[in-house]
Amino acid sequence: MDLLELPSDILITIFLRLPAESLYCIRCVSKALLKIVDDLFFVTLHKRLLITTNNVAQVPQLMSFARRSAHESIPVIGALQPLKYDGRALTKGKYAINVSTSSDWPDYTAYTIDFVFCNLFCFRNIDDRGLGVCFLFNTKGEVLSLPRNEVTKYVKFSHVDRDWYGMGFDNMTNTHKIVRVSRVSNGSGKESCLVAQVLVLGTSSWREIPSVPPGNLDYDLSFVKNVCAHGDMHWLITGNFIREGSEGTCHIISFDFKKEEFYWTPHPMLQSSNKHLDFFDLHLLTLRGSMALVYTSSSVGGTTDIEIWVLKDYDRKEWTQDYTLTCKLFHDLLWNFGLRYVTCGEWKHGMFLKSHAYMFFLDLNCFSINRMTFGCGFCTNIFSYTSSLISLKDYCNLVQFEPPETGIYANLIEGEEQGFSLSERHTLQGFVYMNR
Repeated sequence: MDLLELPSDILITIFLRLPAESLYCIRCVSKALLKIVDDLFFVTLHKRLLITTNNVAQVPQLMSFARRSAHESIPVIGALQPLKYDGRALTKGKYAINVSTSSDWPDYTAYTIDFVFCNLFCFRNIDDRGLGVCFLFNTKGEVLSLPRNEVTKYVKFSHVDRDWYGMGFDNMTNTHKIVRVSRVSNGSGKESCLVAQVLVLGTSSWREIPSVPPGNLDYDLSFVKNVCAHGDMHWLITGNFIREGSEGTCHIISFDFKKEEFYWTPHPMLQSSNKHLDFFDLHLLTLRGSMALVYTSSSVGGTTDIEIWVLKDYDRKEWTQDYTLTCKLFHDLLWNFGLRYVTCGEWKHGMFLKSHAYMFFLDLNCFSINRMTFGCGFCTNIFSYTSSLISLKDYCNLVQFEPPETGIYANLIEGEEQGFSLSERHTLQGFVYMNR
């Protein structure tokens, strides 16, 4: 029987259980299948099934983001370029995507990526000072500007100090939502308050909600580690910036997009009084569809211990310590800093750690580690993302582009001379021992 001869409801049931990569191939077979896969209702159902069941194998992919240096006057905000690691070699994709503005954009403008949700990257102006210059960009080259921050119309303070963003999926209403937290003040900083708002993707304005993050989030969240997992947004923060008396402690703040509420996510290691945890030794990421917390510590003899905790039951907030690993590779390469100043993410068979000069790939299937020399410096970050059927074209007719007097656009370009360079001359094999 031909695939198209199956009843449409059976076809949809089958397609809903396939990862996005397979659906990209299926949509190229015929116009009829293209119509099914691109239908917004099907896209929403597929996303809901991914979040509620976590039984569709989504293969994590790697993306580099080379942001513009301060001395560059070209109108390029940054260059995104896919990476592929096959367990032995790390290679760049053939093409990169330049995200640009018109040439009269101020030279000092610099952007960072606030969060990654599936294949959506949130670009935020580092120096916007609460102006709300923020937009979504996906791997298809589509750009969607978010509405400006007009929170001062509704509160007594007139100055927005900083915005923080997160994204998730509400499986009760089958909508994608973005949360924004704004710290507003009287300008002098002596009086301030937090205001939280939610934007339903496809609408044109923010809606204020009563819930605000617990504690005192004076800290610049562009340096706080965050992750989108289980359909919600999670931030790892240090207690020094929450309340007096909590110095040296770390916490996970989460936002429930169904209830539109902030709450603490407990973790047995973070709540233990027997272990002093340094914020820079902790990393938050997704691992095989679940939120994971990674703790690294130096041991006697120059070895590094790595603990990987996974939130297996999200509703009950039950964590399990899945791995305890030991490695002698990091100490000699990273000197006295160890793994304090690295970023962390997921790849196909495990997790990676990136410093300014190296990338370490931990294979959790065979318990080995490879090092790749990475000569890109601090201006390039590596992000994990998963393929998604989400198309920003479905929402562009409702939200207008609003950067200051200019347009934002994306160009698909030859990637050989864009972004950064990779060298494999010093690739080596290390050893990881599982202690559980």
